[in-house]
Amino acid sequence: MKTILIVDDIKVNLKVLEVLLTRNGYAVLSAMSAGKALGLLQKHLCDLIISDIQMPEMDGFQFCRLCQLDEKLKHIPFIFYSSAQDGKQIRQQALKVGADTVVRKPADPARLLKIIETVLNNALTRTLASAGQERFSNRRVETVPGIVGWTLDANGDFANISPAVARLTGFSVKHIQEMGKSGWLDRVHFSDEEKVRNAYKQLFQNHVPLDIVYRFKCRDNRFVWLVEKSGTPYGKQTDGCDRVDGFTADISAGMTVLERRMESREQQVIQTFATGVSHDLDNMLNGIADYLQLSATTTASARERQRFLANALKISRRALALNRDIFYLSGEDKAVEKNSLLTRVVARVVRSLMQGSDIPCRVEIPRGVWPCRVDTRLMARALEHVIINACEAVVQTNDGRIEVTLQNISIEGTPVEKRPVSETRLDSGHYVQVVIEDNGCGIDDPYLDQVCLPYFSLKPKDMKKGVGLSLAISRAIIAGHGGEMAVHSKKNSGTKILIILPADPGGNLI
Repeated sequence: MKTILIVDDIKVNLKVLEVLLTRNGYAVLSAMSAGKALGLLQKHLCDLIISDIQMPEMDGFQFCRLCQLDEKLKHIPFIFYSSAQDGKQIRQQALKVGADTVVRKPADPARLLKIIETVLNNALTRTLASAGQERFSNRRVETVPGIVGWTLDANGDFANISPAVARLTGFSVKHIQEMGKSGWLDRVHFSDEEKVRNAYKQLFQNHVPLDIVYRFKCRDNRFVWLVEKSGTPYGKQTDGCDRVDGFTADISAGMTVLERRMESREQQVIQTFATGVSHDLDNMLNGIADYLQLSATTTASARERQRFLANALKISRRALALNRDIFYLSGEDKAVEKNSLLTRVVARVVRSLMQGSDIPCRVEIPRGVWPCRVDTRLMARALEHVIINACEAVVQTNDGRIEVTLQNISIEGTPVEKRPVSETRLDSGHYVQVVIEDNGCGIDDPYLDQVCLPYFSLKPKDMKKGVGLSLAISRAIIAGHGGEMAVHSKKNSGTKILIILPADPGGNLI
């Protein structure tokens, strides 16, 4: 179990992080000042430090710098978790003092956990690389406990490989050298083979160092998870081949824990989904049966029979809508896309839902919003679910209100694969952003990453309204259009949902 030290001078911030981390399998140490944190680090081992920046007595920058100057602490990865406003300057200063990254507070829990996982994995990689590189002096590969070191040439032959390969794979050094890299790649799991072959192609053609994780079939037909890294090829040899030094390490134990954790979460989602669907269908079918039975009674008047049948029909339509939602989540209901003015879809949905409502709703749609290639029927459903949830969030507040705004945005610059996890994963290009914001009850940080799961709800059990597939359907529809939906919220401070959809500025409307 990894141990994380969290440092913040505000107690509630510590508590929120502590709950999030412990629920996701981490051990947690906490301190309300940098001085107390340094004291803890002298007594306890730690795998990661997460610290605020703005603290009395000693700020986060000074704290990080002191850790970097201590031989026992400088290897510990460091994340700043701060609400400081000047992002660019803060990030530059953080990197200068030795931190790994900066995360803006408050962050989406799922993304924060992903950043933590990435930073920990990168720290492990640095440790392994450092251990391996010490033994690659004079371009020789020596025995490194737990690591297989190797030297490979562009012909795919192992010039050197450490004896640890026998313990890892079950094959002798001689056998591995005879099979060469082509034979090694033949034992890579078929799901990972293309990725691994492309990585080696990039290594020798474009001098891109290896940094891959894949599954390998050992001599006893058991698959193990391997992490493989290398330096860059270091020039022409007398035989005319580039050579490269690298190492391979077994990370199966860590991957097994991760897989079990993911499997457990998947089982929880499936159980919640199945229970919710079963509950809804049971209620609907019982309701239909009851109304039909009432309509068949001899004592019922013609007007009552008509009312009973109308109610049965109403419930039947709800059941059909639920079935359509499940069908869409299965991936079978494909969007029929055409260039449309998203402004019209938004205006129509808001007008339909808010007409006659007591909740104030401000809609801001500037001129010149780009057309989007969307299925207007499905997009209307996605927007309806989000706005209905916003209405339910503000219904219990005295001054509840909802704001809907649209704007054109452009995403440029850094390729997706090189962006920090906290940034959007959409490709560069033109987009329309829809923001639906309310000042309702809000959501606690630990639950933010679950609000789009089917049938997840924080509402009391006796409140049936809004408990279902709504946000899950919205997110699926938006993702199906190549877009992204993000939820930002804070307990008792409202919720903001951002919907970003690909735009076609010069497209013709159909």
